[in-house]
Amino acid sequence: MKKNISHLSFFQKNKEYINSYKKNALMQLMDSKKIESKKTRIILMDCIQTLSDYFQKVVMLRNVFNDDPSYTSITQEHLKEEFFHNVSLMKDRKNRPALWDPILEATSAWFAWKMFTLNNAEKTVLVHFVLESSGNLFFQKAYKIMRKYEKTNYFKIHSEADEEHEKMGEELLNNVSKENFPRLLKVLQQGWDVMNAACNRIAELTNQIQ
Repeated sequence: MKKNISHLSFFQKNKEYINSYKKNALMQLMDSKKIESKKTRIILMDCIQTLSDYFQKVVMLRNVFNDDPSYTSITQEHLKEEFFHNVSLMKDRKNRPALWDPILEATSAWFAWKMFTLNNAEKTVLVHFVLESSGNLFFQKAYKIMRKYEKTNYFKIHSEADEEHEKMGEELLNNVSKENFPRLLKVLQQGWDVMNAACNRIAELTNQIQ
C-alpha cells in the first residue's frame, strides 16, 4: 500500500519524538564524564537489566497473543532475534540482581502490560517505533562508550540489530487504514512519554552514585 498523508504524518511525528529523545537525561549521561566511573556503569547496567527483562516479556507476549497471520512472520522473527538477550546481559553482569526501583519497574512493566490490551497495529507502534527506535539511538551511542570498559556483547548486538528491528514496523503499518492513525498517534505519544520517564529515571538513579 502506498503511504498516504496519515502514514507520512505519523512517521514525521515519530521523527520529532526521536529528536526529543536524543536530549533526555540518559543520553546526556552517556556523553558526560560520569560514565567514566565504574560504579556509575555498574548501576547503569543494573538499571538496563530491569528494562531488558521487561522487553523480553514484551516480545514474548506480543507473539503469544497474536492470531493475525499478517503479523505472524514479523512477530516470530523479532522474538527469535531478541530471545534471551536479557539472559546474556545478566551473565555479563555476573548474575547480579537487577536494580529494583518503583518508577523504573512501573514504566518498564507498562510496555509489557500493553501487550495484553492493545491491538496489533498499536502494539507495532510501541514495539518498533518506540522501544526499538529508542533502543537504536541509545545503543548506537552506548556501544561506542561501553566497549572501552565492559566485556559484554550486549551493547554491540543491539547497536547492530535495533535499526533493522525498527524498520519492521514500517512494513506492518503500510497496510493500516488512515482511520486508525489518530489512535496510533495517541499510542505513540504515550509510549514515548513512558520511555522517556524510564530513561530519565535510569539517569537519576545512576547519577546518585558518588
